[in-house]
Amino acid sequence: MKAGQLEAGEDSKIPPPARRGNRGISIIDFIFRIMAGLGTLASAIAMGSTNETLPFFTQFIQFSAKYDDLPTFTFFVVANSVVCAYVVLSLPLFIFHIIRSGAKGSRIFLLILYT
Repeated sequence: MKAGQLEAGEDSKIPPPARRGNRGISIIDFIFRIMAGLGTLASAIAMGSTNETLPFFTQFIQFSAKYDDLPTFTFFVVANSVVCAYVVLSLPLFIFHIIRSGAKGSRIFLLILYT
């Protein structure tokens, strides 16, 4: 037998390569999800608590704007609140992915939910 060949049933002395990439990607994804949740929460709070009065043409003619003046502003606040709640509720699943980086079923489930 030659020195480089292995017989049937023999194990190689070289350990399999460690797969640490999934955990790193999961941590980065978790950080991005936290930033997205904070961003949507901040935009919903900023838009919901705004009460602006601006001069229109002159200082004597003023324009007042609140989030409930137009339906699009109300939709913006409600949509950002829903997105923030969804991101916060999905964070435990991302923590699970950090702990068990080999979980594939829950990753497919999240892929379906996020598309």
